[in-house]
Amino acid sequence: MKQLKGRVIKGVASKFFVDTPEGVKTCFARKKLKLDGPIFVGDYVIIEKDRDSFVIEEVSERRNVLIRPYVSNIDICFIVIAPEPEPDFILVDKVIVNCLQQSVKPVLVINKNDIGKIDMSEYIKVAEIIECSAETGYNIDKIVSMARGKTSCFAGQSAVGKSSLLNAILESDELEVGELAKKILRGKNTTRKTEIFTVEKDTFIVDTCGFSMLETIDIEPEQLRLYFDDLEEFRPKCRYNSCLHLDEPDCCVKEHVGKEIGKGRYERYKSIYQELVERKENRY
Repeated sequence: MKQLKGRVIKGVASKFFVDTPEGVKTCFARKKLKLDGPIFVGDYVIIEKDRDSFVIEEVSERRNVLIRPYVSNIDICFIVIAPEPEPDFILVDKVIVNCLQQSVKPVLVINKNDIGKIDMSEYIKVAEIIECSAETGYNIDKIVSMARGKTSCFAGQSAVGKSSLLNAILESDELEVGELAKKILRGKNTTRKTEIFTVEKDTFIVDTCGFSMLETIDIEPEQLRLYFDDLEEFRPKCRYNSCLHLDEPDCCVKEHVGKEIGKGRYERYKSIYQELVERKENRY
């Protein structure tokens, strides 16, 4: 039987939409593949015609995986925040850790710069930062330029304008755009699925269904420091090479908090560390 190579661009229930050289095919997965685990949006697959439908025969090895939602083979994660709703930076830090774990480049996108500014001084050494506006089109070209030739994932709290940004990039109004709830300054999550959109040849952007869905961190507590580069920069001058920058004596990192290291960033590091410790204790 004829086989085609392609990439999963959307999954709905048990159906998968696979982009192939012969167009997008609606496919089902072989039972044996389901037993091996879920099929992710972003997976490269081999499909085959089976009577009146196509089936996924094989899933290629994944370069990386972001979980909840399941997205694979990502190069860049554009983490979108805005002046409204108020940014949740502990979620930002968790997503950055998740990205660094999976060798995904994190990029902070500050949308709605036409209505206000956000102090991002704590992140200058952490990730690239792009200020932009989906409303005015400011710096949309910078996002496209950075995404060119890659597969990018857009993640962000509801109502930060993630879908509006994607519409601006795609030059379309295909995606539903949620309105910010005026009283509570929180948005309704209008994206309920994960889907890959083609910006241009070899340039793809994944729309994901929510910011907190990418916050899960699966590492040992003592490994967390390895993903806070702005803290690790000073670790060689700590008394102990294994310093966690918490209660250890002669910790060089703590000496730089409020100076080269943002106080908020350090406090969030401690909070995430404690969360990982508690999660580990609850496993046993």
